[in-house]
Amino acid sequence: MSLADIFDGYIVDLDGVVHLGWEPLPGAVDTLRELSRRGKRVVYLTNEPRYARTSITSRLRGFGLDVAADSVVTSGWAAAIRVAEGGASVYVIGSAELRAEVTRAGGVVLSAADASTADRILVAGHSDFSYAELRAACRAGAAGAELFAANRDATFPMPDGPWPATGAILAAVETALGQSATAVGKPEPAIFRLAQSRLGPLTTVVIGDRPDTDILGGRRAGLPTILVGSAPVTAETRPDHIIADLPGLLARSL
Repeated sequence: MSLADIFDGYIVDLDGVVHLGWEPLPGAVDTLRELSRRGKRVVYLTNEPRYARTSITSRLRGFGLDVAADSVVTSGWAAAIRVAEGGASVYVIGSAELRAEVTRAGGVVLSAADASTADRILVAGHSDFSYAELRAACRAGAAGAELFAANRDATFPMPDGPWPATGAILAAVETALGQSATAVGKPEPAIFRLAQSRLGPLTTVVIGDRPDTDILGGRRAGLPTILVGSAPVTAETRPDHIIADLPGLLARSL
């Protein structure tokens, strides 16, 4: 028996599990196709906030996977829903695709010039972060805007080593504003429950390569967990199972 025989629903991380720098990892796509062939259901859950769900869906389809847009949950999308509640005005430190997600969720996205009128600030990692954005966030915070973050990941994996992520930018914003943000993405349990709602009442497992986000969040949400790779764990982040890579799901090891 393999791990794939135990579960019917899978909440799967992307960076470091399915791909690295948008290049599929060895055997990952074939494994996901085999899960589908066996009637398993997969939802992809990522803390990547730069891209809209439609963009990530398109890239996964480019790998040859049959993926529906509502089978992708991102920290950016979940955060957009949160900050847009009630038609709120939002100053967004993030990508153009994230700003569009906030608009689609019903929020009013403000320019830096209008940041002082914002109800909420949303911080997410993006490569064009600037001092001007930080100044605008200071004005919004001084005027009473609530501070939110897509997640607190300090880095994300790339082929040439880790790159700065949302948490690195958030540290500057929190320091400048003198307040702590409400984070929406992993390891917060609500985003795992959002992903699980896409699967329905299936025996579901969380698969990821980061103990501090994937495993901790899965455990907080009351779900079994599988760690991919050999990252060190603590008592709080200890997974139920460990595999070397995604194809390890299919190995007859139980």
